[in-house]
Order: sequence, then structure tokens, then C-alpha cells
Amino acid sequence: MGRAISDARKEAGLTQQDLAERLKVTRGSIVRLERGEAVSLVVAMQAIRVLGRDVALVPRFSKLQVRP
Repeated sequence: MGRAISDARKEAGLTQQDLAERLKVTRGSIVRLERGEAVSLVVAMQAIRVLGRDVALVPRFSKLQVRP
């Protein structure tokens, strides 16, 4: 997910600092997010929304099957 966020940020023409300011977090938080390191799920979801992307979460314990 980190790589996808990094790619989307670059496509949007934003620096890590720009994204951090929009999310009201530190640039270090964005660096960790893009490296795939532990960050708040809320921050990750906000970044995805700010970058105009969408994500679906399916719990592993769920018996739900996702079909195209």
C-alpha cells in the first residue's frame, strides 16, 4: 500500500511535505506510510482520500468472498 500511496502522491504533483500539511501530520509520518511501516489507519485512509483514491478493507476472519 505504501508504494501505491507514494505513486499517487507523485502523480498528484505533491511532495511528502505537501501531503503531510494537508493531513496535519509530520513529514516523517508520510515517510513511514510510504515505506509500509506502522502508521495510524486513520492517517492512511485520509491520505488515500486526499489523493483521490479508494480502498476496500476486508477482515481476514471474514467469510465474505469478494467477486468482480
